[in-house]
Amino acid sequence: MTKTMRINRWGDALGIRFPSEFVKAIGLQEKNQVEMTIRNSEIIIRKAPELLSLEELINNCSDWDGNPPDGYEWGEPCGREIL
Repeated sequence: MTKTMRINRWGDALGIRFPSEFVKAIGLQEKNQVEMTIRNSEIIIRKAPELLSLEELINNCSDWDGNPPDGYEWGEPCGREIL
C-alpha cells in the first residue's frame, strides 16, 4: 500500500497525517507509539511494541530451573534508603 502525502508545518516541526486506511491496516489508535528509522534515505515508521506492565514483567521472571523467583536479597541498607 503506497500513498503520496504532503508535509505540513506544525509549529517548529514538520509532520504528516496518517491516512485512515493505513491506521486501520496496522491497528493504530490515538496515543499509540510508533518507531521511526532512517535506512538508505528512507523513513520507516512502524507501530512500537506494547510495553509490559510491572505485573506482567514479574510474572515472566523465573530462576534458572524455570520456577518463579522467591525474592532477592539486596543486603543491608547502605544509603539514603534507610531514611
